[in-house]
Amino acid sequence: MTRKYPLTCALPLLLLFVSVVARADDIKKVVSTSPSWDTFTNRDGSGLYHDILREVFAIYGIPVQHEYAKSNRSEELVRLNLADIMTCDDMADPPLTLARYPMYTNNFYVFFNKKRIGKWKGVENLWGKEVLSQPGYYSENNFPVPVTIKEVMTGAQGVSMILMDRSDFYVDDMTLMNQSLKENTMAFDRDEFDIQRVGERAYFPLFNTTERGQRLMKMYEDGMYRLHKAGKLRSIFRKWGYQYPDFDAY
Repeated sequence: MTRKYPLTCALPLLLLFVSVVARADDIKKVVSTSPSWDTFTNRDGSGLYHDILREVFAIYGIPVQHEYAKSNRSEELVRLNLADIMTCDDMADPPLTLARYPMYTNNFYVFFNKKRIGKWKGVENLWGKEVLSQPGYYSENNFPVPVTIKEVMTGAQGVSMILMDRSDFYVDDMTLMNQSLKENTMAFDRDEFDIQRVGERAYFPLFNTTERGQRLMKMYEDGMYRLHKAGKLRSIFRKWGYQYPDFDAY
């Protein structure tokens, strides 16, 4: 026997769907921004972050355009409403806010001269030391022991300062660490230097707290949850060789 459901049961879901579509109708384009990061935001439009945002906003039929800028400038573009989403960071300063779901989770590492630092005992080696970071990438709050963060213009500059014995550590995740080492032009004996894991963190897209920003953040969060439950996000992370975040924990 065919079971008949009253129209009143389906009506709330129908109205919710119509509401989401209607709210998205007046958004013709989403603008994301970040530096060009290898395997995340490649300039040819490929990369983990590019693929995720395209899939999320394709649900609503909205194209995504990316503007390449340094991290601090990218955050400024979102604050000034010249861009909608900054990808990505682990913290946000008002009026920017982090979305619920991360786009990337990973360990981060330090590069250092073994003779200057001595025998590696763990994060206690960082106590009271200077740590070089690309602009806006890391802060003292990312470390379990007291450190002093000094910003450098590029990762390659951070590497060169360690090679010239002008600082204690350079910090980055392994992808960007390898990119910085590749961009370095100074010859050095790899046996005299080391790379060690010092922490783990999640990276979230940043949105503005304006009405448009909050609408887009809600669309992003709903889209991420939908893609996760449908199993469509996992293939994107697998494609780029990155660990799959535990989205159910957020």
